[in-house]
Amino acid sequence: MGRIFFFFVLLLAVYVGWRWWRAQRGRLGAGERPAVRGAESMVRCEVCGLNLPQSDALPAPDAEPRRWYCCEEHRRQALGDGQPR
Repeated sequence: MGRIFFFFVLLLAVYVGWRWWRAQRGRLGAGERPAVRGAESMVRCEVCGLNLPQSDALPAPDAEPRRWYCCEEHRRQALGDGQPR
């Protein structure tokens, strides 16, 4: 009977300690998740086909429909050739 009581008290101490630790983490802000940005549309590079966020892509000047490029080199390559590869 003494062993059962000992393990019950030990389990209770572990549970109380775990709850206390979680409460302390919450107060310090360590458990908070970083803010998630809103969804952003993805575009495809006309030269290599890489998908990237529209805010990181480079648009083709005066192109209808809008064409996007992943880097300045691909934009120059497409505009220099006249047609994207």
